[in-house]
Amino acid sequence: MYKLAVFDMDGTLLNSNGEISQENLKALDYLKEKGIRVIIATGRPGELLKKYTDDLKIDEFVVTCNGSVIANPFKDDVLHENTIDKESVVKVVDMCEEYNYGYLLYTKDAIVSRDNSRLRLYKKMGRAYIKRHLANIVETEDSDFIKHNFAPNKILLTESDPLRYNEMVEKVSQLKTVESAQSFRGALDLSPIGDTKGSAVAKLCIHYGILKEEVIAFGDNHNDLSMIEYAGMGVAMGNAEEVVKQAANFVTLSNNDNGIAHAIYKFIKWKINRITLFIKLINI
Repeated sequence: MYKLAVFDMDGTLLNSNGEISQENLKALDYLKEKGIRVIIATGRPGELLKKYTDDLKIDEFVVTCNGSVIANPFKDDVLHENTIDKESVVKVVDMCEEYNYGYLLYTKDAIVSRDNSRLRLYKKMGRAYIKRHLANIVETEDSDFIKHNFAPNKILLTESDPLRYNEMVEKVSQLKTVESAQSFRGALDLSPIGDTKGSAVAKLCIHYGILKEEVIAFGDNHNDLSMIEYAGMGVAMGNAEEVVKQAANFVTLSNNDNGIAHAIYKFIKWKINRITLFIKLINI
């Protein structure tokens, strides 16, 4: 039986409007009622997750920045934190400045960036948030200040042109001190070497005393591959990248069709109901 359910956010738990459907909320509530731990594992920093952890009433560790941080967003409770080394930060920022790629540094406590479309999106999102959910944003045009004053848990690189994006991926591949993975089209996540969503789930299994066979994990993009492959049951969304579908044990419906709820009821509720019925029968 599963004891840990792990969910990516964008493209998985969230629909295309950035919302969690009522069906998916009910399914997560069902898991919690049955004593199954619900864990968020996202490329987002904790600063961009506060609203959702509140909405989901999650008081567990949250995996952010693709595994380089495992912490509770509202508590001083950190299970794991790692940062990208300064030399790599300097190289990445210099590369972005030279080739005009978008970049944002994610630390455990702030989002640091020059003005760009992604940062403007985050600021726009924040206008609808209460103060408790607002992200701490440090905006500056001084790239030297960015390079030398922050130790990021993750760097997000953005490039909308497919050819330039592929060139960016090739340049990053020459850095041997960072993990890199696509988190959505036109976005490349850089994390400290060795930190992935899969490694974070493994750390949580050790912390909670759970076997990987007791883990079910849901995702849609390249940065979800490691946990899809690690989990006893890896579930790809119907809208997932093809490489994720190929690695998964099961492909559910899309994030716009309550794919989370569909898989939970198929693999967990059905099994619990069968076990409950069997217990009742043997006690007759």
